[in-house]
Amino acid sequence: MLKAVIFDFDGTLADTGHILFKVYDRLTEKHNIQAMSREELENMRSLPIRERFKKAGVPLLRLPRLAAEAIPIFGEFIGSAEPFPGIEEMIRSLKAQGYVLSIVSSNTSRNINSFLAAHDLELFDHICCTSSLFGKHRTIKQALKELGIKSSQAVYVGDELRDINACKKVPIRIIAVSWGYDHLSLLQQGEPDLVAHTPAEIESLLGEL
Repeated sequence: MLKAVIFDFDGTLADTGHILFKVYDRLTEKHNIQAMSREELENMRSLPIRERFKKAGVPLLRLPRLAAEAIPIFGEFIGSAEPFPGIEEMIRSLKAQGYVLSIVSSNTSRNINSFLAAHDLELFDHICCTSSLFGKHRTIKQALKELGIKSSQAVYVGDELRDINACKKVPIRIIAVSWGYDHLSLLQQGEPDLVAHTPAEIESLLGEL
């Protein structure tokens, strides 16, 4: 029986793409990273995350430092983030149906809680964050342990190929959403269990799990 729905945050619940552009611009100025136009960055949605960094000329070894610097910049603009259309209604409906709701994200709990409070969405039972871009499977396992729920009783909802790959390592079923950071063609390469094209569709897909 499905008991819990675990959500990614950026690109799944919150439309924060414009904030990432601002963060990228700020970091390129400081660290001499290759500047890219909005169109170039948008086109990178079809590339796996490691290839994106390679194309931007960013060595993977520099990611921890850059990520640490990106967080406070992100926090400056979190107030401009909005839920994707239909997200608020979907969350309230799932809560009313009795699902345990969790967020597992590479963002910070401070940014996430600020967003949830601003949009009257403080309906989540649990939030678990990680600073690692490639260790999300460990954080999902931690969240399940803290919730006291088996992986077979939960589903993850995310918008990136790395979310799909992380879920396969747990393992836990995943619903990939097509409105987020990664292009649909890239998501399909990861072979998610299901794909949702609108928040409302997530509700109907839960019945198939």
